[in-house]
Formats: sequence, C-alpha cells, structure tokens
Amino acid sequence: MKKTKRRLIKKQNIQQLIILLIIIVLINVVGSYVFTRFDLTTEKRYTLSDNTKKIITELDDIVYFKVYLEGNLPASYKRLRNETQIMLNEFRSYNKSNIQFEFVNLAEDKDRKALFQIYEELSKKGIQPIVDYDGSDAEMSQRVIVPGAIASYKEREAAVYLLVSTIGPGSQDKEVIVNNSIQEIEFKLADAMRKLTTTIKPRVAVLEGYGQLKPVQTVELERELREYYRVERIRINQQLKALDGFQSLIVAKPDSAFDEKDKFIIDQFIMRGGKVLWCIDAVAVDMDSLRTKNETIALAKNLNLEDMLFKYGARIGTNLIMDINGASIPMVTGMIGDQPQYQFFSWNFFPVIFPNQPHPVVKNLNAIRTEFVSSIDTVGGRGIKKTALLTTSRYTRLLNTPLVVSLNALRETPDKKLYNRANIPVAVLLEGEFESLYLHRIPEIIAENPDINFKEKSPENRMLVISDGDIIKNQHVWRDGNYMTYPLGFDRFTNTTYGNKDFILNAMNYLCDDDNLLDIRSRELKIRLLDKTRISKEKFKWQMFNIFIPLLPVILIGIILMIIRHRIFV
Repeated sequence: MKKTKRRLIKKQNIQQLIILLIIIVLINVVGSYVFTRFDLTTEKRYTLSDNTKKIITELDDIVYFKVYLEGNLPASYKRLRNETQIMLNEFRSYNKSNIQFEFVNLAEDKDRKALFQIYEELSKKGIQPIVDYDGSDAEMSQRVIVPGAIASYKEREAAVYLLVSTIGPGSQDKEVIVNNSIQEIEFKLADAMRKLTTTIKPRVAVLEGYGQLKPVQTVELERELREYYRVERIRINQQLKALDGFQSLIVAKPDSAFDEKDKFIIDQFIMRGGKVLWCIDAVAVDMDSLRTKNETIALAKNLNLEDMLFKYGARIGTNLIMDINGASIPMVTGMIGDQPQYQFFSWNFFPVIFPNQPHPVVKNLNAIRTEFVSSIDTVGGRGIKKTALLTTSRYTRLLNTPLVVSLNALRETPDKKLYNRANIPVAVLLEGEFESLYLHRIPEIIAENPDINFKEKSPENRMLVISDGDIIKNQHVWRDGNYMTYPLGFDRFTNTTYGNKDFILNAMNYLCDDDNLLDIRSRELKIRLLDKTRISKEKFKWQMFNIFIPLLPVILIGIILMIIRHRIFV
C-alpha cells in the first residue's frame, strides 16, 4: 500500500516537473518575440519616456558612453554611479547592439601629472572634476570625482555632466544634490544622443539692427544653441522674406524703436507659426554713469513694441524690480597702495530668481540671475494660455520710472516693510492662436496682395516674453588683445554658475516643439534618507536584525516541510 502511494506521488512529481519545464520553455519562446518590462517603483523611475525610446530605437550606429564616475567613491556618488549604470542598461534593453558603455577609473595606474592633464582636457569639454571632502571618519579625507561621461557617435562627441549643482536652501546637502542629479540622468543621456544624431537642424535667427546685444555678449548662447540649431544673425531691413525658413527668432535687448514695416514682418512670421523669444529691457539704465558717478537715472525705453506684445497677451511695465534676493556685486571700499580693495554687496536691482513652477522649462533649474528687470502683466490675447515661468520672491519692491538708481543703496539695510510685493512675473510663456496686430489695420489692397499673403491668425503657436535682456548675456573681458568670454550664467566676480544657460536652452527647445524630451525633467524622485543619528546609536541592533530575521522564514519552512514529509512517509 505504501509502495503504491509512493509510486503515485513520484509519478505526480514527474508530471508536475514536466509541466513546469514546458511552461518555462513556452515563456522563453514567447519572451523572445514579445518584449515588455515591469517598473514597480512608485515614481516609475525606470520607465523610459516615449521620446527617449524613439531616439534609442532609431539609432543606426553605436553610441558609446565612456563614464568616468568610477573608483573609490563616497556612498552618495556611488548611488549616482549605480543609477547611471541602471539607466544605461535600460537603454540597452531597447537597442542592445547600438548602446554600449564602460565605466572608467581615471585614478587607476596613472601618475599625478598624467591624471591632471586628463582632468584639464575633460574640463575643457565641459566635465568639471570636483573635490569631495568626507568627514564621516575620524580623519578628514578628500577625493577627486569626475561626475560625467563622453558620448561618442560615428565621429562626433558630446560631453554629459551628470551632477546638477544648485544655489539656495539645501544646495550644499550632498544627498539633495545627488538626488537632483539622479532625476536628470535620463534627460542628460537622451539629450546627448539627440545632439549626436540630429542631422537636419532647425534654423534660429538672432535679430540685429535695433541696438541689440553685441555678438561678443551672446557668443556663448549661440555656441550652446548650435548643438541643436543653425543659428544666424539677421537684419530684417523691411525685406518681406527676411525670416523665411527660420523656425524661431530671438530678440535680444533692443534699445531703439522698431520700424513699423519690420514689426509687420515679425508679426506675419508669428502668424505663419514662427516662435519668438522676447528678451526685452523696458527701462534704460546707464551702467557707465552708474560706475563712474555712483548713480544714474533710469528712464523708460521707446521700443514701439508695446502694442504688439499687448495684442499677444503680455505687457512689460516701465518699472524696475528690487528683490531681497539680489545678486552680489563687487564694490571698491578702499585702497592699499595703488590696489583697490573690493567687498561684495547684495544688489537688489539684480534679482536672483529661484524657479518654483512645475513646468518642464524650469523644473529642477538652478537659480537664475537677472539685471534691472521689470514686471510683466498678462493682458489681452483672447484665448491665449499664459504661464508665469519665473517670478520674484515674497519680498519684492516695485519702483516706477523715471527714478534715480544709486550704488549708495548697497550700504543700506533693506527695509522689509517696503518690500511688500510678492511673486511678480518676469518671464511669461504665451501659447495659443495669436491674432495679428494688423488685423483690420491695413488697407485691403495690402491684405489681399498675394506677394504679402497676409495672415490674420496663427496656428497653435508659442512665444516667451522675458522682461530682462541681460538674462541671455555672457560676461566677457578684454585680455591680451582679444575678448575672453565666460559661460552663459557664470558670474566671474563671485565664481558662481547660475541657471541662465539651462533656462534659455529649455525655453528654445520648448518653443521649437522639442518639449517631449523636456517632459522627462518633470519627473520627481523622493529622497528616502536614513537617520544618521539613529544609525550611529542602533547600528549593532540592526546588524543582528538583518542577519537573523531573514533566516527565520527559512527555518520555519524547513520545519514545516519536515513535518509534512514525516506525515506522508511515516
């Protein structure tokens, strides 16, 4: 009886094993034809965006990532390194043959001189090594970390800087910095692939002819834009076809009144779907007079653009904003011999804007530096969606022109009672179908002229109005017979990098319909940090917990199986 029962059980076990093997084989066969992945994380951090998948699957050659975040890394940067590897493996799952990568430890088997030469070469490419100070042990230790990668495709290269620096609260918290950087990994890697693989670039015009910023003041912006677009400086000069073939137009701090015919051409450019980035100073401040005499008079500019912007949905005020969050500027406070001595003061006429909107253009951006900025009111523009991308802080003061701007204010402590305005818009995104400024304003003979091809209304379109022309200006100095320029957003006086470059690049990408990739930047990952004080106090207890608790289920299962086996066979 017992032998028969055992044979029956053995037969059932063999049948179950065969069925299990058949199921495994079928799953593998189906899996070879059907591809799917499951992301069980709360934030779906390992689910690639559709745009990223499109870039990866359309690769026709190998994109090779050489990642330098390797070696003896602190725990925080080890996490960034691991997340980068996970993301690259995720990329490979969609195109295994054309996504390849390696992690390189630069400090391994290299002498000090060769290592510093490599660091210098990487810095020129945009990957700045950092020194990490670790005081967690008894002794303070420091390590050089290179948080970046070089992406190669055919004969082209693109630098990927993986670390996201911040200015403001929590900016020095390593965990916050690393978490912000992890949020950006997919965007940065996918953006590098987009730069490398884009062959036909949209054309972008930088307007000249109305006293705009000089080429040396926008050279860094144009250099960054050329990664994505064909950038050309143009004059309209009343030529109807001056803007033909361009996808977008940048108006960079004009200082003279626009010709009505040129306005008409810009208006019709917008009516045909052209995008415009308006960087407008509504108030003129003579900086030379301010430097030499310590004061100047701020006067409203006559740009002849007020009616145009009003029609589209925005009005830039003829005022100046003072903000408690002001950028630091150097001021001579004395002399030692023939050498001037400088001291830094917060200049409230140069507001530092901390983006706090969830829009992908400004999501996770660093603070942005502005100079002599004005308020923007959203008006007119029926049916136009208006989004304030940048606003001032809670402590803002609004001064109407004309007014005296004096450097003596630097030595005064701001009276918060006077800073009674809050969240004043200084950059407004306009989206919708814009009506022409010249609707019902031009003669019928012009409106019906086929050469002019007058458009009364635009298709679905976008434009961005910023009440600061200096937001896209790079600093520069005259040295050894040439201009030396600094990266857009870098302040050479305080050695601080602001988020101006990323803001303008994101804005241009969004205006030019490249917002699908920008949507990745809206993803937010929660920081789940361990309590360091509790770890220190309860370290031994949790070590024992992690060793023995996992063993209990194994022991219980073993005991249960022994009991079952005993009942069956005994």
